Amino acid sequence: MTHTQIEEIDSVTSMRAYRHDSPLGEMRSLWTPQGLYSLSWISETNGGAASSITESTAAENTAARELDRQLERYFAGEPVSFDSLQVDHQGRTEFTRRVYQCCRQISFGQTSTYKELATRSGNEAASRAVGAAMSRNRVLLIIPCHRVISQHGQLRGFSAPGGLTTKQFLLDLETK
Repeated sequence: MTHTQIEEIDSVTSMRAYRHDSPLGEMRSLWTPQGLYSLSWISETNGGAASSITESTAAENTAARELDRQLERYFAGEPVSFDSLQVDHQGRTEFTRRVYQCCRQISFGQTSTYKELATRSGNEAASRAVGAAMSRNRVLLIIPCHRVISQHGQLRGFSAPGGLTTKQFLLDLETK
């Protein structure tokens, strides 16, 4: 896999964007000095202009290179934890941070229910709040919201392009 730096998004926060290949289409990662701010698939509505792409240089983000290596392994069906990647949680509530931390502990090939995740996050009655946090997850795969399912084992919402079809693809990839 290769990644290409797209552009410096914000010189004040030093946010940089990179593109990454995946079997489901190109992904874009946004990085701040605090870590990975977002990772999502590029759709026609959120993609950058092709003319803004510049080639990576020797000074490129080493964390983006590591993300590429891990994404390549992940999409090859290898168990990957993404634990080495620092996530920038700016703008998140303390509860949402706990939910995401607990979600990151769901192992490759495993699932958890919204209720189980709420309980592990410290509020067993917060299943709906967990669902809301999953819908606002801006760091797909790294915070594996696709591994969170309903109490009856059904797939519920997934905001990435392809919706539940993409969620099922990712779960199938992890259980082969």
